Amino acid sequence: MSNQKPTVLIVEDQLMNRQLLRQILGAEYTVAEAANGEDAFRILGEREDISAILLDLMMPVMDGYTFLEKFRGGPHASIPVIAVTADRDPDTEQKVLNLGAWDFVSKPYQASVLLLRLKNAIIRSQFYLLSEMRHAYEHDALTGLYNRAKFFSETRVLLESNPETTFALLRFDIDHFHLLNSFWGEEEGDRFLRRAAELLRGAALGIPLCTYARISADAFCICEPFDEPAIRRQADALREALAAYNRNYLIKPSFGVYVIRSPQDSIQSMYELATLAAKECKGSFRTFLSFYAPEMSRQVEQDQEIANEMQQARDEEQFQVYLQPKYSLNTEKPYGAEALVRWLHPQKGLLPPGVFIPVFERNGFIVELDFYMWEHVCRLLRRWLDAGLDPAPISVNVSRVNMYNPNLAHLIGGLVQKYGIPPRLLNLELTESAYMDNPEAICRMVAELQAAGFVVMMDDFGSGYSSLNNLKDIPIDVLKIDLKFLSGGGSAGRRECIMASVVDMAAWLDIPVIMEGVETAQQAAFLKSIGCDYAQGYYYARPMPVEDYEKLIASAQTGPAHAQTEDHEVLSRLIWSQEPACERLFNSLPQAAAVCELENNEYRTVRVNKRYQSFFGFRDGIGRRTALTEGAAGESGRRMLAAFRAAAGTRQTQTCRIPLPFADGETRSVRMDVQYWGENKNAAVLFVLFVLFSKNDQPNE
Repeated sequence: MSNQKPTVLIVEDQLMNRQLLRQILGAEYTVAEAANGEDAFRILGEREDISAILLDLMMPVMDGYTFLEKFRGGPHASIPVIAVTADRDPDTEQKVLNLGAWDFVSKPYQASVLLLRLKNAIIRSQFYLLSEMRHAYEHDALTGLYNRAKFFSETRVLLESNPETTFALLRFDIDHFHLLNSFWGEEEGDRFLRRAAELLRGAALGIPLCTYARISADAFCICEPFDEPAIRRQADALREALAAYNRNYLIKPSFGVYVIRSPQDSIQSMYELATLAAKECKGSFRTFLSFYAPEMSRQVEQDQEIANEMQQARDEEQFQVYLQPKYSLNTEKPYGAEALVRWLHPQKGLLPPGVFIPVFERNGFIVELDFYMWEHVCRLLRRWLDAGLDPAPISVNVSRVNMYNPNLAHLIGGLVQKYGIPPRLLNLELTESAYMDNPEAICRMVAELQAAGFVVMMDDFGSGYSSLNNLKDIPIDVLKIDLKFLSGGGSAGRRECIMASVVDMAAWLDIPVIMEGVETAQQAAFLKSIGCDYAQGYYYARPMPVEDYEKLIASAQTGPAHAQTEDHEVLSRLIWSQEPACERLFNSLPQAAAVCELENNEYRTVRVNKRYQSFFGFRDGIGRRTALTEGAAGESGRRMLAAFRAAAGTRQTQTCRIPLPFADGETRSVRMDVQYWGENKNAAVLFVLFVLFSKNDQPNE
């Protein structure tokens, strides 16, 4: 035990007074001396052992008042200061106490009184420091709420003191708070957390029996008597108040509630179960509150069991490559396949990916599984090439995590180089939802992969919120659409019309479309009718072992569905260009003009000029297809179709006379000049001019 005496700093300009104080204090204290306030600050900066300060008020350079003003709120503010002066005016005493002095003594000194007041001040300061240390130990520095340890201990006391009450633990955090913190900056993020703490403190004000805390980062918790309607109202009020903090950002909390049925359990385990419940709300825009159910724990146990076995499964190659063929809708033959993973567990048998893939995505093992699948598919392609086969491409999935790997192109490029495989045989499927997080980074990565010779597919097109924008900005090679795109509310015809338009749009962009999830002959027939290229689903084939796929392709002559004409890109650019010169040329034509497609004796209008609208009397684009389709009945329809077919067959301009309806209800005789422009996949592209028929016209009927 140390016998070192506490140190007192005497701040006094008179040497005689300093000597007197040294004599009074010397037996109990170590004494340091300063001649003025500036000197005192210098000593405080050099020493850490000062226990108290005796401060004269009247000094040159820096007097006691100025010293107290600078001292208050500074790094040494916890050191007790006793003001000393010969002035016995009560106003002086009040002034120095207001400035932060702990006590006040007058000259001349009474040794016993001075020693007693100094001792009391030091003892008080030690209690103060202990209190401050305890508060810091038990409270969160940012918000002032209880910290994790204090919350757990106080909640234990609360439960044991009220055994007749059923309590619940409500835990919440903010979805994607790390992104908000990145957008706002750390200072604004801290301000938001303090606001969340204020809201929680306010919610607890009307609850006599409760404890609450900031547990960590953006995680908060409150333990209160269980009243489900009240808790739902409380969570809803907190959700709305948090969302109102900044309406320019989506601020969504996830609340998890654990109802405490076994108060003797550890508070830590209760909190973990409330956290499990809160995770049920993640990824759902509408759901923000979830109550714990036992099956949540069972799922966690299953997930942990999977995680415990995953590395051994990889080392022992328990993960198997299954192939689901893709079928050409033109030839009804298989052409390529998608590689899908199955886990052949030695005890549990064949596990579907839905059991283990979500676990791997959460714990990061999906990165290793991706590479495992890529390499095994490369080995498979190499084996087929060595056998003298000409394999169709096999597509592999790229997880969201790997999509943001800056070395992805180098990584996959190294694999195809290692096995001597043309990159075109290893197609890469990137899920559309991942494009939305960082489109610029994904665009760069896709460009790198394409430059290395890989075909890049956008998987699950239509599942995200910005599909068309992605299609416009990201240079993908193939579009994959899940047929679930057709499911949901609304009229069936409306859904089919939208899908037909998407397929048609992809054709103009020269992007093949693969429709997955095809399960019926009716669906397959519809996809053929709208010009879809490929289909994948149980109607054609389920995912199968490699050996079964090899037998399938051995018995079928395979080939790509179609090949675009060489002038397709030029034709597409000509028709859809928005360059001022092209727009001006198209819309300055004195005749009504339309661009049409002819396929399987059916035609459709894809673009018209401004004169077309005024010619037929339609407004705002309404009826732009009507003039052609309504006039296509009987003899008029026969003549129109014949002109279209003749122009497509001879590649020469054809003219016909046809009666067509106008917006005013009248039918007028119209001359149509039909010119062949080129091919778009399976359709002939035709340019049509319309003028009112006159007796000088000589149509070839």
